[in-house]
This record gives sequence, C-alpha cells and structure tokens, in this order.
Amino acid sequence: MRLALPALCLLALGFLAGCEDASGPNAAPQPPPGGTLTVIAGSELKDIEPLLPLVEMATGVRLEMSYMGTLDAVERIQAGATADAAWLASNRYAMLVPEVRSRVAASERTMITPVVLGIKESKARELGWINNPDVTWKTIADAAAAGKFTFGMTNPASSNTGFSGLLGLAAALSGKGDALEEGDIDGKQLAGFFASQRLTSGSSGWLADAFLADQDKVDGIINYASTLLQLNRDPQMREKLVLIYPRDGLLSSDYPLMLLNPAKRDAFAKVVEFIRGSAFQTAMTKSTLRRPVNPDVPSEDPSPSDIAELPFPGTQAVVDAILTAFEDELRLPTDSTFVLDVSGSMEGDRLQALKNSMGGLAGGDSSTSGRFSRFRARERVFLLPFSNLIQEPEKFEMSADAAANTRTLQAITGRVNQLEAKGGTAMFSATQAAYLAAAARRRSEPNRFYSVVLLTDGQSNNGMDAAEFSRWYAALPAADKGIRVFPVVFGAADTDQLRLVARLTSGKVFDGRKSDLRGIFKEIRGYQ
Repeated sequence: MRLALPALCLLALGFLAGCEDASGPNAAPQPPPGGTLTVIAGSELKDIEPLLPLVEMATGVRLEMSYMGTLDAVERIQAGATADAAWLASNRYAMLVPEVRSRVAASERTMITPVVLGIKESKARELGWINNPDVTWKTIADAAAAGKFTFGMTNPASSNTGFSGLLGLAAALSGKGDALEEGDIDGKQLAGFFASQRLTSGSSGWLADAFLADQDKVDGIINYASTLLQLNRDPQMREKLVLIYPRDGLLSSDYPLMLLNPAKRDAFAKVVEFIRGSAFQTAMTKSTLRRPVNPDVPSEDPSPSDIAELPFPGTQAVVDAILTAFEDELRLPTDSTFVLDVSGSMEGDRLQALKNSMGGLAGGDSSTSGRFSRFRARERVFLLPFSNLIQEPEKFEMSADAAANTRTLQAITGRVNQLEAKGGTAMFSATQAAYLAAAARRRSEPNRFYSVVLLTDGQSNNGMDAAEFSRWYAALPAADKGIRVFPVVFGAADTDQLRLVARLTSGKVFDGRKSDLRGIFKEIRGYQ
C-alpha cells in the first residue's frame, strides 16, 4: 500500500550504504557525529522509517525509535522513561497529564493529517454525501444508527485514529462550542453509531490492510486522510473511497516532536530544523501523503484547507470517562477465546508469565493502559487450556454490573492460577475446537466482535497437523470464516505454524519473545 520513495530518499540511502562499505563489511558501526536521540514514537510513524537515514545524513543525529500506542507512550513518559524525545501523532492527551507536561521542554509540529470517514463511492452517492458541504457528524451518526452503512475503526484506547474519531464524534454530537465535560456525552447517539461498526483493530495501518482484504464486507473506515488517500491509490481497491469532512469539524494529528531531555536540546534543534525544512517535507508528503507544515512545500493531500478543528476535552478525567464509556457501554460487545498452551515445556517461568499476563487482563494491572485493556463489561471470555489433550472451554460472562464483574474477574484469575503444565502440544486441534465453538456462537448472536488468541511455546506434535488444519479451514462455509486468530510466539514456538494460522484467518502474529508478555496481551486487546 505504500508509495514509492522519492528519489531524494533513495540517494540518501545510497550515500549511507557507500559510507558503510568504505569501512569494510565487518567494521563496527560508527557512532553518528551528532549523537543519538532515543525517541518514544507512535506506531503510526513506522511509515517514515525509510526517511530516517535522510535525517542522519543531513544532521549527523541518529533517531532510535521505539514504537508504541498513544496511551502506552504517555504512560511511559509519565513513569519517567529515559527517552530523549517523544514523537506522537498528537500530544493533546499527553499534555493533559501533569507529569508528562512538566517533562516536555520543547515541542514542534512536523506534519498534519485529519482523521476522517472514508466511505465507498457508491454508498456515498446513495447517501447523498458526494460534494455535499452540509454533512455533519449527526448526519453520519443517524445513518449508521439506521443501518445504512457499516464501517471499521481502531480501538480508541490503542490507536490515535480511533481515539480522535471517538472524541471528535462525541464533541460534535454534544452540540457544544467548547471543550467537552463528562455530562455532555450523548451515549444514545454514540451507541447507535457504533452499532454499525464491523471491523476493529489496534493500529491504523492494520485496519487499512484488513479493510483492503475484506473490502466487500465493510462500507468504509475511519482513519487518517493520508492513509485513505493511499488506499485509493492501491490497485487492489475495487472501489474508491470518498473522504467525508463533516461541516461541524474533526480532529487532526500534527505529529509533534517533543524534547524530553534538555541536555539534548542542540541535537533536537538540528533534527527539527531539518524535518521542517523543504527536503524532508517534500519526501515525507510524497511518501506518506500527509500535509507538510512547511508552507513552501506543496501538499499531495487534496483535502479542504478550511477544515474546522473540534475542541479537545480540557481534562484527563473527561477523556478517560469517554474511553471507559466506549469500552463498557457504546461499542459492540466482544466474544474472546484464549487458547492457552499448558504442555510440559510451559513449566516454570513460562507458565508464570502466562498467569501474570492473564491476571493483568483480569484486573491485576492498575496502570492507565491496563485499565483500558482489562476484560470489559458485556464481554464473554472463554479459556481453553490445551496440551496433547484439549480441555473443556470455560465461559466467564462479564455484565454491566461492576460488583458482579469484580467477582467474574476474580474467578478468571483463580482459574488461570490453577493451570498446570504437562503433556504434549495439540495446537492445531485446540485452535480448531476454539474456532468451531466461536463460529457456532456467532451464528446465533452475530452482533459481537469474535476473536481467538492462541499462545504456545512449542511446535504442534499431537492431533491435526498444519496441512489438515489448512484443508479444514478452506472447507469451512463462507459464513463461518472471518473470525480472526491472533497467535502469540512464545518460547520455542514454531513461527511458521503460527504465521499459517494468522494468514488463514486474517489475523496477526504477536512476538512474545521480544517484548514483555503482559504488554503483548494488552496490545492484542486493541484487536478484540
């Protein structure tokens, strides 16, 4: 889906490669002459990774990026993470947190793109939204509530696009001209809108890819305008998306680069000057389709220049209240099955890591990101432990009652703590059992998001094999396909086997060997 890099960037890459060759293939990497900036970066910025050598060549400063979601980034800065800088899609939420605001020594915008609804041209024409300047968020919400279109959106607690879409929608529907307060949230209209959501995700890039793969099943998506414009240029798109800019406004991302370590001010200043300069801005806008902040650089984005910006809530409490309402009341409820390897190789630290991770989802993680990734009101949770034997799945029903949910979360924790490791690994058979049960539930109750999480630390050596699993899935009725499986690579797990499961079910593989397993489980929650 990405566009070809501009020639300027390719020249930079060639230049740097030539410098490395001159030192010999086995020479130790040379430190950059201008030093290094360690950067906490929003996951949306992975698409500028190819442009970073251009920054280093021009400034002598190397950017070392650590990518994560917005809430996770804010939480780490708040906790005192030792990064030199942060580069997020937006810092509006971050600057509501006193501990974060006090650490930001400087901040500069670097590029701009609004978060909008992209809807198929035929559907936009049917709704009368093409070249219609009078479309508002209420227009959109009423059409969604009436079932006139379906859409996909990222989870607001995991990704900035869903976060911006939810807050923009809530602000517009409140009818207020200033910042939202908790009492301004119109739960009825918001719930009606999200009743038509059919696709969810933990990242804007994966959402776009999922829409492209299943574009016949969903009418549109809420995403960055730049991402939607790139989708429209993709040859796999069978129908262009019309970008809707509601008359009452929306929220844009301006990708501020923020200095956290004042001792690196000189290096920060060099990087900012170059990134806001014509060379980088030209390369950036051509490769990402975001708008330049440099007025001398033409934009590749044909969006209107007079887009109204909606007011952002003035306190962290209001934002957290909106996110909590979304998770517990507004969104479609979820049906989540956790297929957990308890074979003999899980004995010891691996099984304990699994217990800690599931315990975090069951309320044991009191951090901000932990609170928004725990099991939700109205969610159904199934635990299916397996070894060479597949245990009976156990259901835990979350309700709308807080006291009842506390008891349910305690029951989940108690069950997980009882897990014991022994036996072989029947991974494909266990995944099949979980999938068939979820598909049966979906047939009787389709208005939920269904998903399966698979964690294993080894290679499947019992039950059905990879070829049998592939043939079984291919033979499923079309109506039973589409439940995504999210495998977690752990320990000595066979990566190829897990990639096969993810590819067949249009899921995503998560690597629990390179990151803390509890963090991986929290990340997966954005996709459920």
